[in-house]
Amino acid sequence: MNNTIINLLAILLLLTTCSNNKKKGSTLAANVNRESKPEIVPSIKPTVKVYIENSGSMDGYVKGTTEFEQTVYNYLSDIKISDFTDSLNLYYVNSKIIPQGSDISDFIEKLEPSTFSIKGGNRGTSDISNVLKSVLSEMKNNEIAILVTDGIFSPGKGKNAGEYLVNQQIGIKNTMAEYLKLYPNTAVKMYQLASRFDGLFFNREDTKIYINSQRPFFIWVIGHVEQLKKLCSKVPDSKFKGGGAKNIFSITTGNKIINYAFKNGSGNFDLDHYSPKTTINNLGTDSKGKTETVRFSVNADLSGFLLDDNYLLNISNYEINNKDFNFTISKALSNNFGYTHLLNFSSTRVHKGIVSIKLKTKIPKWVEAVNDDDGLQQIPDKTYGIKYQIQGVYEAFSRNNDFYTEIILNIK
Repeated sequence: MNNTIINLLAILLLLTTCSNNKKKGSTLAANVNRESKPEIVPSIKPTVKVYIENSGSMDGYVKGTTEFEQTVYNYLSDIKISDFTDSLNLYYVNSKIIPQGSDISDFIEKLEPSTFSIKGGNRGTSDISNVLKSVLSEMKNNEIAILVTDGIFSPGKGKNAGEYLVNQQIGIKNTMAEYLKLYPNTAVKMYQLASRFDGLFFNREDTKIYINSQRPFFIWVIGHVEQLKKLCSKVPDSKFKGGGAKNIFSITTGNKIINYAFKNGSGNFDLDHYSPKTTINNLGTDSKGKTETVRFSVNADLSGFLLDDNYLLNISNYEINNKDFNFTISKALSNNFGYTHLLNFSSTRVHKGIVSIKLKTKIPKWVEAVNDDDGLQQIPDKTYGIKYQIQGVYEAFSRNNDFYTEIILNIK
């Protein structure tokens, strides 16, 4: 056997040995020392497209000067003057999309029932699934869509309302899921607001009911999660006129990698030399409290999910794999390293192994509270079928997993 063949065999043997050694620790390394891939964020200002539903059920919101008009006018004006976008385009939408230029002031001044009725399209029923499909079909990369709607489903006379709602939910899920395939970093934020309504309310059978009272309406904001974060920074939720946002629903795609690390000095342990962020050694008890307790804390950056502290500080929105740990969460004491929250763990005894904490994707309780299941009478502060819309969006975003992020800690 010549020297060349011998050398080749030696190299192959060395490579095989190295490969086997790597495989032994590959599972733990994948779980504990995950590194995020850099996200490609559009660098130029996004185009903002605003769609106001002008079906017949919307007329009561634009009769005279209403909170609806003031809220929309102020929100769009704030976006325009915030330097967030150089292009803001306006549309009406029902069975089709109807361009209305880009002059916000002129657009708002013409928001009247008479204007709604002459703009065309089928105003007789509200097919939210098709409206959303129309809006998303026109969206491209680096665009933000804002949809303003009363959110009321209108099946029409003679239709099975229950079947209609479920089909609408499935349609919304399919539309949103297809869009997420193209743009997986999309996020949705929905605001529930309120305005005086003076006009005809149409129930699920299209029976007309005249009302003059406060009614809910909704603003959907859809776009790249980083662009929505920037928009919310420039135009905070607190800036809404007309009484402000009553409720907010936000969702992004899940299983995201975030920045987190053990907080040095938060317990009796040593940071691991090789993986100090995710691994600790020699965990023991301390006597800071009345009894000997195992404790440690983890800093985490939870800013990437458009979630407010009502959601992030609620421990029911988390799932921990080891129930022996008492788990609490608070806001970070400082933000020098970009951390927003502090996760605190304690137990009466030492545990070793992997500790997993998942931030779950959940539909907030207010959705069920404001949903009208019946659709026959006008119920103040409730909207017929709104939970089916939100459920459809939720199912599209959570179809591969039901958590935003997983924090994986290794205790040796």
